[in-house]
Amino acid sequence: MLTAFAHPVDDAQQTFRTVLSAMAEPLSPRALPALPPALPGLKASTAALLYTLADQDISVWLPALPNETVSSLRFHTGMRVTDLPEQADFIVIAAGMPLPDLMSLKAGSAEYPDRSATLLIEVDGFGAEQVEGSGPGFAAPRRFGAAGLPSGFWTEWRRNHACFPLGVDAVLITDTHVAGLPRSARIREG
Repeated sequence: MLTAFAHPVDDAQQTFRTVLSAMAEPLSPRALPALPPALPGLKASTAALLYTLADQDISVWLPALPNETVSSLRFHTGMRVTDLPEQADFIVIAAGMPLPDLMSLKAGSAEYPDRSATLLIEVDGFGAEQVEGSGPGFAAPRRFGAAGLPSGFWTEWRRNHACFPLGVDAVLITDTHVAGLPRSARIREG
């Protein structure tokens, strides 16, 4: 079995606060406070988010990963792994993977918009060259970019935002940082 956080409770609590802060201030990267050892096929930062956010009530769609990675994640979190992204609460998009059709994923309902999927998307790095974000959580419009996003991501994100208050949320993940992208964020390219 592969090891998780060195200090499971404290590290998960600090990571959770970091993710909440990243979602409250969209497209403002935050350094993760603790990283577990990397799992084969995933960034250590992605593993940190799964160790923090997944539990026995959560279904997760994973890309093709080594059995030891999936077994370790299940052991440490109790999460359920689903075969279809459309059924998942969390969808892991490893570096270089294509984006699933966002319109096919859990988008919540009028009564429960919070019962939607969250994408955990691995990227190569953050910059300020691709888009301008605005909306709730932005004191002023913010420039942002992420190298290594799946092709057509920003176009698909605008389609997702058009469904607000329904739609999916996303967390963009580098080796050491996360940036939140809630469905409420308005994105303008250029």
